[in-house]
Amino acid sequence: MMSLARHCFFSLLAVAAAEDLVAFDFAGRGSASAVADVLSRVLHLTQEEVFSNFDLELVTECQAPRPKGAKTDLCFDLMMSNEKVKVAATSGIDLAYGAAWYLRNMCNMSFSWNRTGGHQIEIPKKWPSVKERITRYRTVPISYFNNVVTFSYSYAWYDFAQWEAWLDWAALNGINVFIAYTGQEEIYRKTFNAFGVKDADFAEWSNGAAWLAWSRGQSMHGIGDHCGDACMPLPGSWMKMQWQLQKQILERSRSLGFVSVLPTFQGNLPPVFRQLYPHANISKSGAAWLDAVDPLFSQIQKHYMDIMIADWGTDHWYETDGYFNQQQGPWRLRAAGRRSLQQTSWQRPEDVPSDPEALAHAAAAYKSMNATDPKAIWLYQGWIWRGWGSDKLPFMKGFVSAVPPKHFVMLDMFDEVDPEWQKFHDFGYFGTPFIWSVLHNFGGNTGMWGSVPTLNSAPFAAFNATSNVAGTGAAPEGIDQNPFYYSFVTDLNWLQAPVDLNSWKDTWTLQRYGRDSQNAKDAFSLLLQSVYSNEHNSEAIKSLGGFFAEKNADGVTAMPLGTSEATPHQSWYPLSLAIEAWGKMIAAADEAGGTPLSQTMNYDLVNLGREVLSKISNDHFQKLLNATTADEVRVAGKSILNLLYDVDRLLCSDDGFLAASWIKDAIRWAAGNATLQRYFEMAARSVTTVWTPQAAGSSTITTLCDYANRQWAGQVGGFYRLRYLCYIQQAVEDFSSGQQVNKTAYDACVARSSYEWTHDFGASKYPMCFQSTGNALVLSKELFHRYAEQTFELQV
Repeated sequence: MMSLARHCFFSLLAVAAAEDLVAFDFAGRGSASAVADVLSRVLHLTQEEVFSNFDLELVTECQAPRPKGAKTDLCFDLMMSNEKVKVAATSGIDLAYGAAWYLRNMCNMSFSWNRTGGHQIEIPKKWPSVKERITRYRTVPISYFNNVVTFSYSYAWYDFAQWEAWLDWAALNGINVFIAYTGQEEIYRKTFNAFGVKDADFAEWSNGAAWLAWSRGQSMHGIGDHCGDACMPLPGSWMKMQWQLQKQILERSRSLGFVSVLPTFQGNLPPVFRQLYPHANISKSGAAWLDAVDPLFSQIQKHYMDIMIADWGTDHWYETDGYFNQQQGPWRLRAAGRRSLQQTSWQRPEDVPSDPEALAHAAAAYKSMNATDPKAIWLYQGWIWRGWGSDKLPFMKGFVSAVPPKHFVMLDMFDEVDPEWQKFHDFGYFGTPFIWSVLHNFGGNTGMWGSVPTLNSAPFAAFNATSNVAGTGAAPEGIDQNPFYYSFVTDLNWLQAPVDLNSWKDTWTLQRYGRDSQNAKDAFSLLLQSVYSNEHNSEAIKSLGGFFAEKNADGVTAMPLGTSEATPHQSWYPLSLAIEAWGKMIAAADEAGGTPLSQTMNYDLVNLGREVLSKISNDHFQKLLNATTADEVRVAGKSILNLLYDVDRLLCSDDGFLAASWIKDAIRWAAGNATLQRYFEMAARSVTTVWTPQAAGSSTITTLCDYANRQWAGQVGGFYRLRYLCYIQQAVEDFSSGQQVNKTAYDACVARSSYEWTHDFGASKYPMCFQSTGNALVLSKELFHRYAEQTFELQV
């Protein structure tokens, strides 16, 4: 039972509204004209057409009072005014969301990422009238999006046109805070130059263009520098182009009213600093981390922030982590600090002592920001708290209490599976404001998963249990998957209570396809019971182990005889339900009567087929591994190779599943330079397959191989097919001579073929589709009959 003292502690916290938790006013940001530009771009209307049909206005308050469940005054009003649809809202982002609410709920439109079908838009002959004024409030002020690694797994090759489309999507979905990590290498280069670091040393220390997320704030450096053909230190031209791109992103985001969270220095240094500053407290081996309490830290931070703010301006929000475990600096727990804080049975937050080391280091890190920007707000990715026991509560308390109240916001990243805020007697970060967030996707993988029922319950439990929830959001490692799931995530901030999921699902399908289809509704009803179910999916993400197995949980991407992470796992949901859903989706697509499918329907049809076939491939995979004679291997091998060929054909029928699109986006940054073109193509091919570049002549694959795998056309029929060929050929040879499969020889073959595929410039040896080909509906019917019908009969 909750003690009286603990009850009083949280009751006192509950007096303040959520918007009072953070020293920042989200109201009044952005402009109505910038939102009108979004509508013009997305609806393909002229400015004149937008203004003749919509009246957009920023206001200080909405006309209806704030409902009991809302903890902020951020809102929008929707009504008619002079025969126009009028949207009035408290910020540019609230205005964009209000306009999108009208377009979704009254015009049956939807807004999604380009790779997941894009926007479903059909301009009505007459815009529907709003019969009575509609008012909606945010529950909490912050709607957050992005992860530091999203900038490598998804945004690595974005140009401004792609960022413009992303910002339009984010505005229409009500996101008002996002981390903006593009282009920081040029700021760091100029900063470190001032401390004696040469450009060449900086370029070699940085990772390559596809891996920058891990040299920005973690302990991986020089990836893509000296790894053989096509590798090179990070090009200076890339740094300058990305710096300029960031200026464009920030100019646009601020015009709309976004809070763009900028990166700050967190102690991560090129190793040459050890020689340049021998008396500084820099970690002595491995990655060079500078202790935050060392005077050099604040000196570098001031120089860095002066340059960054002069170059890019600021919204006063900064993201920095800099601490990932207790052995790695800059914020290391020393033995003395640990010995003095052994108790772990505290029952009240106020009884927990503050660890002096944690307090000193966090205070020094924040002071280094605050010295340049007195309004600085520190956003912290809370991944490090995962797995900690109650003995670490003093560290957490010291860390979060080191920053002035309202100037520190914790991103609780993995709440859909492993919420940190409610651990340790619901201490809730000791009153520190936090964002209830989902991580959901690791490495940008393309599988279907995500517990929608959890989204419909867990955030509201947090709202009711603690008053320091300042926002909701998502921190996916990669985007471009599961639009059904993310549609619910982005709506969370505007909901004060759970909704009826069946009704929500029916509305979503109507908006997604622009027409009422019972087959489509039935398909997603089945998916709500399977891939998007609460009972199975959240447990599946936790149970597959190490966050690697889940990424390789199907035979299409799994490597025969590989590690446990590469072994296919059986579906965590009834496969028969997903097969039945695919059949319903085929029927929904067939309702079009031969007319071209919408991009949204085309994507969902292919995506569901990919999901079903990837799970069906498990049995084919198992038969191959169970084969004990050369003939059995040939039969099983032919079966799985045929499946891979068919999956690749299906993936080729939708633009969202083309590896070539990712590769072409990377090559574009070479601007015709042949050397850079090879560099960018190798990087793009590597990060979604072997991760770190595969070295020529190596007999083993890279450690992180498959972490960021994609089920894309060209990779399934090329990269993954080559693995199976290696196994089939080796097994036939060895079984024919009465031997067991020579795994050493097999590994060498996989390493060799991985190098060949990642260095197959221009797809000269292993062709892939460079644009969508084939009819998704025709192919779906063919493959459903060939594979799914028989599997369904066995399942039921």
